[in-house]
Amino acid sequence: MMKTNLHTDKKVKMDIQDSMAVLTINNPPVNTLSTPTMQDLKEAFTEVEKHPDVKVVLLRGSNGHFMAGAELNEFNEIETRDKATEASYLGYQLMDKIESFSKPVIALIEGACLGGGLELALACHIRLGAANSVYGFPEITLGLIPGAGGTQRLPKVVGLSKAKRMILTGERIGPEEAEQLGILDGVYPEEQLFEEARKLADNISRHGSTSISYALRAINTGFLASAREGYRVEAELFGACFETEDKKERVRRFLEKKHK
Repeated sequence: MMKTNLHTDKKVKMDIQDSMAVLTINNPPVNTLSTPTMQDLKEAFTEVEKHPDVKVVLLRGSNGHFMAGAELNEFNEIETRDKATEASYLGYQLMDKIESFSKPVIALIEGACLGGGLELALACHIRLGAANSVYGFPEITLGLIPGAGGTQRLPKVVGLSKAKRMILTGERIGPEEAEQLGILDGVYPEEQLFEEARKLADNISRHGSTSISYALRAINTGFLASAREGYRVEAELFGACFETEDKKERVRRFLEKKHK
């Protein structure tokens, strides 16, 4: 198994294992979403794009936490509306890069997944949670609102009224309720979380890179733009699949097997 260790001196460490890239946020003690962390995450995802053999990305935190939220020491230094708006756009750019990433991004969530951490998780394509994980948007308790896409993505996942309740109360929920609401796609004991994510990544990786990328693009277009635009892009990408060698070979093998 090929394994490459990159970004070891930064807030994000990257290991490439065959068709899977594992990005680990390492900003102790609880992996706050500081400006350097956001910059290193953007760089890590840009680096992953340079590896055509990588088909799936696993994103997780170190020290038993996914991410406990924004870096409040940085917030304490912001004194103007313009600077705060600029900080929000920096978060938006990172989340948009992940949400529109051409390879599936699976979040592995342990411990705290709060504020900016939940915004980061919601930008990922699939989310798996550990039994000890906790979720919420506590910004309202600090006189703030979510500023990196939380007010936009949460309603699309859990529904309008549930999103309003979570954001307006700042309450925290456990993994079982998060799964019921659709925030999580599965809950597992902490010691099994990575193995379950690996199984899912292996399942996805059995398929062609082009069809995986096209499927993500079509889904995101309909979800983020409009159903009409989604249908148009789906049709175009469906047609484009017919020109790939991967499609031709897989269909040929299927038909040969069927007629044996």
